Amino acid sequence: MGILKSRRRFLVGLAAASVYGPLTQFGLARMALAGQAEQSRLKVVFVVVPDGLAVDSYTGGGFGDGRGLWHPTAQGMDTTAFTLNEISAELAAYRSQSLYLRGIILGPGNVGHNGWNWVLRDSNSSQSSIDILLGQVLPGTEPSHRSLFAGPHAGIDGTPWFVSFQGGAIRTPHRDPVLMAEALFKDPVRLSSGPQPRSRALLETALADIQEIKGKLSGAERQKLDVHLDSVEQVIKDLDMTQPPVGECKPVTLEPLDFRSARDRTRVQANHHQVVATALSCGITRVATIQIGRSAESLNIIDVAPSSNPHECAHRRSGEAFWKGTRQWYVRQVKLFMDELARYQDPHVPGDSLLDHTLVVLTSEMADGAPEHMIDMPLVLMGGASGLLRSGEGAGRYFNITGQADRVHEGNPVIGQNFVDMQRIWATLAKAAGTSVPYGGNIEPVTGIFSNV
Repeated sequence: MGILKSRRRFLVGLAAASVYGPLTQFGLARMALAGQAEQSRLKVVFVVVPDGLAVDSYTGGGFGDGRGLWHPTAQGMDTTAFTLNEISAELAAYRSQSLYLRGIILGPGNVGHNGWNWVLRDSNSSQSSIDILLGQVLPGTEPSHRSLFAGPHAGIDGTPWFVSFQGGAIRTPHRDPVLMAEALFKDPVRLSSGPQPRSRALLETALADIQEIKGKLSGAERQKLDVHLDSVEQVIKDLDMTQPPVGECKPVTLEPLDFRSARDRTRVQANHHQVVATALSCGITRVATIQIGRSAESLNIIDVAPSSNPHECAHRRSGEAFWKGTRQWYVRQVKLFMDELARYQDPHVPGDSLLDHTLVVLTSEMADGAPEHMIDMPLVLMGGASGLLRSGEGAGRYFNITGQADRVHEGNPVIGQNFVDMQRIWATLAKAAGTSVPYGGNIEPVTGIFSNV
């Protein structure tokens, strides 16, 4: 029976391939692997938007009033009876798969635009970000892309405030979706035959040369060379571990656009969504981060505010309509990304959509962009997540987690002064994925978020 089922899946794969292009040796191998895939595998995508999500009202100041446009209005601390707000309502189509958390503090709570140093990391901003940690235990077929980082408009003005970290080193995201696609979807013939022996031999020769040079150096210069040695050794390991993609890999054809241009901003964002979703649907990676602009960003969203940059809008200097409209635009892009995931077939459970087995985490590097604080952080977890996310059994869920608080900070009239440190959310997610975080301080998981924690 199992053989017949696998054969049926294989034939379905062949039919799909005939729609999307000619069958190559690579395509046959990929479809055969897809036919054997039976077990669900969690995928995780982090989306970080800049300058907060208007947690406080237009007239709120200081540490805010907690009566803004993001947090849902709820009838209890843990309930499926809640009403989405003006900005969170942009995600209404996915309410049934959503868990809205409330009562979170990020880092010190009041470092303004420096929050990008903390948002996906530990409270000391010294360790690898959660996307890197998950990428190590949720492998795809391409170890070199174990944690994909896409930042369409992050740092295009020379300000590299990026949210993903490998240890203490800032990672630079892919910004041009065309180049990102080229890096991910390599030549089919080369991939179908596995890593080329010549490539490995060249790297091993380079490694031997570096080792010889290392013996002649000392001190800081030797330390620098050690970093290069580690990189070369990792590339060799990655070549050995690389496998053909699995699942239904649709060709990606993108129109070249200026990713630095406000005119093309929305289309470039959509292209990034397509590339990330395709990489996930091919099994190339199972972890990705999308950074939609940097903190205090200067690239206008001309669909909403052609004359004011998003940073000015977040500070409410350009009027209430632009303040609200720019925040809604950010969240609308996340909704469109969810739509993209829903259109793809999961590579490991071909009868399911990619969204059925993906967890999408949306947050920002601050709560509100006018007071520039990080208390009462916006954070929602969405998607099927292979059944792990406790999202109200099809009704959606609002969960005030201040009952598990470990931090006290100046609060607001709605939420009070007790908060859960953001690093505990990442510790909880890590545990749900079968690993742990190497963070100092309190990393006790928050209960009630995932079915296996």
